[in-house]
Amino acid sequence: MSDEQKNVDDGKRWQVDYDCNLVWKQTSKSNTNLNELKKLFGYAERFYDILPSSFEKSDGPYYKIILKPKDNWSSIPDMDDNLKRNFYEDTQEINVAFLTISNDTRENNKKGKEKIISSNLKNHINSIKLRCQGNLYYENLKNKVIIARYSYNQNEDIDKSLYIAFPEEVIGNGQKSYRVKCQNLKKARCYGIYADQSSEYKEVVFEADKLGIYIANREVLHEMRGNVGNVPDIDLIQNGEQKTCLHFLYNRIIFGAPGTGKSHKLENDSRLFENNFERVTFHPNYSYAQFVGTYKPVQDEKSADIVYEYVPGPFMRIYVQALNNPNDNFLLLIEEINRANVASVFGDVFQLLDRKNGISEYPVATTEDIKKYLIKELKCFKKKDSIGNESIKSFDEFSDDDIKKCMYMCIPSNMYIWATMNSADQGVFPMDTAFKRRWEFEYLSVNDDEQVAAIKDYVIPMCFKDNKADHYIGWDSLRTRINNILTSEKCKVNEDKLLGPFFISKNMLDEIKDNKEQIDELEAKDEASRTEKDNEALKDMHQKENNYIKAFESKVIMYLFEDVMKMRPENIFIGHHKKNGKMIFSEICKAFEQDGEGIFGIEDWENI
Repeated sequence: MSDEQKNVDDGKRWQVDYDCNLVWKQTSKSNTNLNELKKLFGYAERFYDILPSSFEKSDGPYYKIILKPKDNWSSIPDMDDNLKRNFYEDTQEINVAFLTISNDTRENNKKGKEKIISSNLKNHINSIKLRCQGNLYYENLKNKVIIARYSYNQNEDIDKSLYIAFPEEVIGNGQKSYRVKCQNLKKARCYGIYADQSSEYKEVVFEADKLGIYIANREVLHEMRGNVGNVPDIDLIQNGEQKTCLHFLYNRIIFGAPGTGKSHKLENDSRLFENNFERVTFHPNYSYAQFVGTYKPVQDEKSADIVYEYVPGPFMRIYVQALNNPNDNFLLLIEEINRANVASVFGDVFQLLDRKNGISEYPVATTEDIKKYLIKELKCFKKKDSIGNESIKSFDEFSDDDIKKCMYMCIPSNMYIWATMNSADQGVFPMDTAFKRRWEFEYLSVNDDEQVAAIKDYVIPMCFKDNKADHYIGWDSLRTRINNILTSEKCKVNEDKLLGPFFISKNMLDEIKDNKEQIDELEAKDEASRTEKDNEALKDMHQKENNYIKAFESKVIMYLFEDVMKMRPENIFIGHHKKNGKMIFSEICKAFEQDGEGIFGIEDWENI
């Protein structure tokens, strides 16, 4: 670990930029003037009308803002006293004060270098510090809202900032400092709005355009338990009912070309569920019995005899957990969903995928084996006696809701099903239209800005000559030019067969980068000053270059030769790599080791 990185880990008040990276640079103070405040509250006008008398200064640094929920009234220019009285009955008066980012302080005044330190902050414990300035006159105001504006750049537009709101009960009296985890800023930047109940302050972090949603639901948001993502609409939280909502859709399929990061994206998104998810990979022999459950022979724990029991599959396990824990969200993550016959695997569960507000619109009757399993596993069917022993209720003790739960299956709104799919893979099963329309498809492009930015600095070795790589070229530049050839009139390849940014895995790209940096460091030494150990290490590193070139052949070249251009490889591999008039894979590999990117006919290769 470098000294710079150690300082980041030791520090307590490091800042985060808009790419969610920790930075050494101090964050600018956030000042909000009246015009900016009016612009910010313009985002609330989707849900509220803002009365003309708003934005008056109240006690201390507060602005008094009076809101009227939409659809409850229409503005009348000339109102008598009775109308005015009725007009104001349904209004909400809130008093808003903005906190500022304090000057960044560090342990032992360590400031380090003006250098961005890369960190995805997924588990980072560091926090930013917010502080009140002056007496906020808490005791004299009702319906107080404290909002901290988090700005990274000085004098930035109000749309670019993040906003951190605190519930009234944590405000206290007098001056106070607040800390907000960097990871919460990251999540708000990713999902639009984020509530953290693990924080002592119960803060809610949101982007400017989510202000109306926050105001409409702030009491519920501050009391939410567990992780919540983006609240997409005001209708999702009504009548004070607690309901955690994720930005993501209930039935979701991520698809795209190989190497676009489908599994990686779902892996990152699934962290919102913490440990409440299960992953399964479909394959051609996968069945309904494996997915949902079936009777199987198992060994009895007491007698060691073989008995038959209902053994649940991943779908049934997640389904039961979601029913038993209605306040938590659960995820079933399916990899390679189209590698199995989905109509056969889902069976009658297919009907449950039609969902309204997250709940199955058309329940399906349970079989006898599933019915017995649900009665055995669901909490609603259990009771405890006076000494705490647990047993199953008798049928007479079942409520109407209990009976429905065992007689019918119905996916609850806290159960999510996500999947990955690559339609370009060989040997996959087609999906019928009825199945597809029950899912929301999300396409990952081969040129996704975020993914491309992540690989822009990676290079790969070319041409193994004189026992070392002849030169390196940019991986993204090379794959982009290969994709251009594939989509040209000469090849006319569909986009789902192109090379994604991570067709070569990030782990391998990192290995290549580290290996090259070590080679450069050793070769920068004067040859006479290198030790025998240095020379041996250098030899091993050059051998790794050869291994990486071989890996490129087995991954990229084989994919292009066998899958993408199998019927016309001469259109992508330019040159005479033929034997007996036929293009041969081994000959292409030999040519690649000599000519590198030249086998693709790339004319401007010196620029990459």
